[in-house]
Amino acid sequence: MRNDDLPWALHHVAVAAAELDVVLGRRLRLSPGDYLAMKHLMTSEEGLGPVELGALVGLSSGAATGLVDRLERAGHVRRRRHRHDRRRLTVEPTEEAIERTENTLRPLDERLRDVAATYSDAERAAIVRFLHEIAEVYRTFSSDKST
Repeated sequence: MRNDDLPWALHHVAVAAAELDVVLGRRLRLSPGDYLAMKHLMTSEEGLGPVELGALVGLSSGAATGLVDRLERAGHVRRRRHRHDRRRLTVEPTEEAIERTENTLRPLDERLRDVAATYSDAERAAIVRFLHEIAEVYRTFSSDKST
């Protein structure tokens, strides 16, 4: 493999993931923007505040409040007081939303596990480390205001 094949392979994965997001959003009956917000909430370690969520999906604070209101009315999220700062609200997916998403993703998860099983433990560890490092590069590039 040539060294320049790797960035293109990652680009193809990113494009395929974007295509998958559109399909998953439809299957979960979410608009693209609502799906993106739910995706951020599902992967957040500690929950996100409405303004933080809005920033991640490119919305103003007012529009983010509308987004959270809509998701809450539909039963996808709930607002909670932050565990350590009681003045702060976080937005978290409901158990029903998590279960619906897990059920929708189960066939994909099984297929990904089948692919992963074709690699040794050491290869999987290297792939996981690589992917985490790439995710950090993406995040750093995204937050760099000079580019």
